[in-house]
Amino acid sequence: MATVMSVVSALGLVGLAGVCVLGLFSLVVGLPGTFLILLAGVVYAWATGFATVTWGTLGWLALLAVIGEGIELALGSGVAGSARPSRRVAVAAILGSVLGGLVAAPLLFGLGALFGALAGAFLGAGVAAHSESGDLGHAMRHGWGAFKGRLAGFVVKSAVGVAMTLILMAAALGLGNG
Repeated sequence: MATVMSVVSALGLVGLAGVCVLGLFSLVVGLPGTFLILLAGVVYAWATGFATVTWGTLGWLALLAVIGEGIELALGSGVAGSARPSRRVAVAAILGSVLGGLVAAPLLFGLGALFGALAGAFLGAGVAAHSESGDLGHAMRHGWGAFKGRLAGFVVKSAVGVAMTLILMAAALGLGNG
């Protein structure tokens, strides 16, 4: 009986790790993978009776997921640019990023979504800024700021996702309990 439980426990850990890796990959294609990692933690905690992954761990994971998504949204809207964008430019950067990611997702085994999102943020912000001012230099500055912001947002959210995965796997393995 102990061997059966060991196999089930090992399969549970492998499944948890697999869903976490899927969550990290989903960040590349522009999906909220941090929440997938959180959901995996909730399911694992429930399935194991909260033995190693506790409510405290889940609370920290939820906080990290919200922070990661919030930072990505703020940076991706062009807030990181040198010139503070108008609301219209910020919304255009976000919409361009989403549209670009969706259009390019089939390319390069899904990695095209990242490049599409970056290009979409650049184009969305650039077109909106150009329509406001008519100045190509102004549009390029806003487009470049949106590109850099979207890239920084992706890097930060990816780092948060990796941290969440490490915290969750350490808790599941019982490394922080004792």
